[in-house]
Amino acid sequence: MAHKVICINRRCGSGGHIIGEMVAKELGIKYYDKNLLELALEYGGLDQTKAFENADEKATNSAFYRLQYNGNDKVEKGKPATETLFQLQKDLMREITSKEDCVIIGRCGDYVLDPDEVNFISVFVTAPFDDRVAHIMDNNHLNKRQAIVLTKKIDKRREDYYDFFTKRDWKDAKNYDLVLNSSALGYEKAAKLLINFYKDIM
Repeated sequence: MAHKVICINRRCGSGGHIIGEMVAKELGIKYYDKNLLELALEYGGLDQTKAFENADEKATNSAFYRLQYNGNDKVEKGKPATETLFQLQKDLMREITSKEDCVIIGRCGDYVLDPDEVNFISVFVTAPFDDRVAHIMDNNHLNKRQAIVLTKKIDKRREDYYDFFTKRDWKDAKNYDLVLNSSALGYEKAAKLLINFYKDIM
């Protein structure tokens, strides 16, 4: 029997990770987000370096073209850190989801998983820009100008990353099974709606 997975993409400041954690806790399943960086490098037999930390959820460009000269059975020699990390996370996510139900945040989970092998739903969490900026201000102790800059920067980074590796439009609602407005719903209602959706169609 195929395992059931929730893949969540999210705009910066929308609280997608908060909703994901709430859903995973309520369903009693694993939650994967930033821990996929460390787990993927361990899976690939690589040390966690600044190059890989900077490559997480980023598209390949000249600034991140850090070569890995020593390949192994899981790492191709000579690839940039961004592509090496993407491949490792892809392979790891496929292995994880072959063994357990879980929630995956970002990292093109809805693209790398095979629908013939895993039952998954793709979700996009968004909110009005001003609400997201306010969230970033509160959580990062920034002034409004700083929060605006950071919110736009992270949104652009996530969009570029997703579009680069999937050749899909990260913002297009048609690419998702469910789109949630966390400002309109609040985190608890958004999580409950997602849980009900998960139970109804999976």
